Amino acid sequence: MTGWKSAPVFGERERDHSYAVRPSAYGILERGGRLAVVRTPEGVYLPGGGIEAAETPEEALVREAFEECGLHVRPGKWRDRAVQFAYAVPEKMYFEKRSHFLDAEIERETGSGTEPDHQLFWLALDEAAAAMTHGAHAWAVERWKSTR
Repeated sequence: MTGWKSAPVFGERERDHSYAVRPSAYGILERGGRLAVVRTPEGVYLPGGGIEAAETPEEALVREAFEECGLHVRPGKWRDRAVQFAYAVPEKMYFEKRSHFLDAEIERETGSGTEPDHQLFWLALDEAAAAMTHGAHAWAVERWKSTR
């Protein structure tokens, strides 16, 4: 897939606001028929977040899974992309999240992550999509499930 024009879009761009483009990466992390999900004060999401300068989506996922969840992961082969328009309360900004979704294998767990307001929990595959705050995350879970 080249560019972002062919990626599905979730949320609505409000006319009166400017949006910062935010590259991001999120992981589909399965263990025993359950998916890793992160609860924050803003909602429920797949583990992941913003891609830092000079970082690949794979590197961002590895870093974010550790920071948020204390999970050491190795990205797998499954990939997809979507755009999510969203308002972020902590930053008080509107974002066009250009999200990479990747599956990954959990190599080991080291306890909790380093972000105290992020809580890891595990949901059954058939419950995970319905729990997501952002439509792009729900869509990614369903897309990944359809390839199994």
